[in-house]
Amino acid sequence: MADAHQSFLNSYLPYLLRRVDQTLSGPFYGVLTEHGVARSEWRVLAVLYQHGEMSVADLAVAALSPQPTVTHALTRLEKRKLIARTKGEIDKRQRFIAITPEGIDLAAELIAQAKQLETKALEGIGDLTPLINELQSLTAHIEHRLPDLSLNHSNPTS
Repeated sequence: MADAHQSFLNSYLPYLLRRVDQTLSGPFYGVLTEHGVARSEWRVLAVLYQHGEMSVADLAVAALSPQPTVTHALTRLEKRKLIARTKGEIDKRQRFIAITPEGIDLAAELIAQAKQLETKALEGIGDLTPLINELQSLTAHIEHRLPDLSLNHSNPTS
């Protein structure tokens, strides 16, 4: 039975991608801990650093996190003055999030350390551009197919 499980995990793409993510990101998680930044906060800072001001909903999508997780991260980041919230001009209930100068400084430092650790970990592996392009293409394909991917567990003949 262990062979069947081993075979499954060694060929199941979500597991393999997660394993690469955890293995490659592990050393960086220590850096985040040193800076008192949770992983969810890091994703928010990195997205805002790259994209600028965003709505909370768009930020949650870009940060690959559920909106409640992002909302909690924003509360912590706002207390540290790393982000600022503003009300929407048309819909006053809507909130937009921007990274502050202090947040930019921290994000830039963390990005530099993340890239340094990534470079060190991947040293000698060769050009990863084809893999990166393939992963981007795969993601776009899956996102396009999402509406068709739900499993129908009901049996129409019963």
